[in-house]
Amino acid sequence: MKKFSQLSIGALALFGASSLMITDEADSYATLGFSLGTGQRDFRLNNNFADGAANNNTTADPNWPGYDGAELAIWKSAAEWGSDAFGDGSGDPTQNKIGNGGANFNPVWNGNAQGHGTGRNIISAINGSGGGAIAWMYGGSSGWTIEFLDDDFTFSDGPGSIGGSQMCIQAINTHEYGHALGLDHSNVRGATMWPSASYGSTGPRSINSDDQAGVQAIYGVMDANMPYIDDIQGSTAAGGTAIVIGGNYTADRCRIWFNSDVLNNQQSGGEPYKLGSLTSTNGGTQISFTVPTSGIETGGIHVKLDGGGESLSEGHPFELGSSPWNKLNLTGPTSANAGTTVNYSFTNATNNVPYKVFYSFSNAGTTVNGHEFDIGSPATEFAAGNTGAGGSGSASAFLPAGASGVTAYIEAVTILGGGAFEDSNMITLVVN
Repeated sequence: MKKFSQLSIGALALFGASSLMITDEADSYATLGFSLGTGQRDFRLNNNFADGAANNNTTADPNWPGYDGAELAIWKSAAEWGSDAFGDGSGDPTQNKIGNGGANFNPVWNGNAQGHGTGRNIISAINGSGGGAIAWMYGGSSGWTIEFLDDDFTFSDGPGSIGGSQMCIQAINTHEYGHALGLDHSNVRGATMWPSASYGSTGPRSINSDDQAGVQAIYGVMDANMPYIDDIQGSTAAGGTAIVIGGNYTADRCRIWFNSDVLNNQQSGGEPYKLGSLTSTNGGTQISFTVPTSGIETGGIHVKLDGGGESLSEGHPFELGSSPWNKLNLTGPTSANAGTTVNYSFTNATNNVPYKVFYSFSNAGTTVNGHEFDIGSPATEFAAGNTGAGGSGSASAFLPAGASGVTAYIEAVTILGGGAFEDSNMITLVVN
């Protein structure tokens, strides 16, 4: 089924001849009669906006890694329809949280594309005038296209307030993506799906209760057993061991969805990179995996289980190449006399996890489970414990009289489980 819906300037709504299925007055949203299966949750941007204001924002945001400008605005616009907060929900000064749909629906950002890609889930700008239309969506359950009318309007990427003569990319696409997921226009003024928009307005970035009711009517209210992600620990460097921390994971057949770099700047495809089948541990709250060495890129990450929309988690930021190497801040003496006690402490660790402190007479480095440590092998443990609520730990060691003239290398390590670690900087200790 193909539908055509557009957003217009001013008070008049101009839209195509698709049938409206408006429910009773209490439920003022309307639907277009289709929904997107989990195989159609991907979306991409052909960033061909002509106006400089569309790509003014070059400030990196750790909750939305790898993208800025119009790409970041588009990513956030669709994520607003997600079941719950993307990452920690931050990233927009006009919104308390990004991710407010509360439905069995989560979109999957997959980066850049080329062309308009009819039915390829691609957003782009086009030349031409739309007779008052700002943007439109056409498509259906097998794929959709969103086009911004670039000749008639100056589009701005935000992320804060925008100029009074500009149109907000994020706000406009939040509306258009609402069409892509199956919503028609609403007769509730203030809803994101209200059929017209105003210059300088950022309000439609945030969906309201009527929009929420609409997406929940199409996809169902968010299932209590939907998988979710709280954190990613370990190393996200290629070949490293990372751990997804969250909940509602099944014992096996868990998959991790990443941004795919294979389809960058291509019109066809759009499928995320899928890693599986994986097992969960710790009562269905952790999934350990080896980070692929090719095919993925920085962006978002999702957990997918067997099933439909209720089996795809909300998104979480994933920065390829980041690692917990030297994450811990280890402090202590670099020289000491034999026959004395040395004391070391560290901060910035994950809270309430086991730790160990090692010394070695080699600084040649060693690798365990893809994690590179600064000290060499063999290494000897001389302290252990659990980090405190502030992510801190400490260690003490007595230097025997016979240690005079020795150089030792000290490193602290936290054990996250699933073969993943965090480590500290290395301290060189010269014993006098």
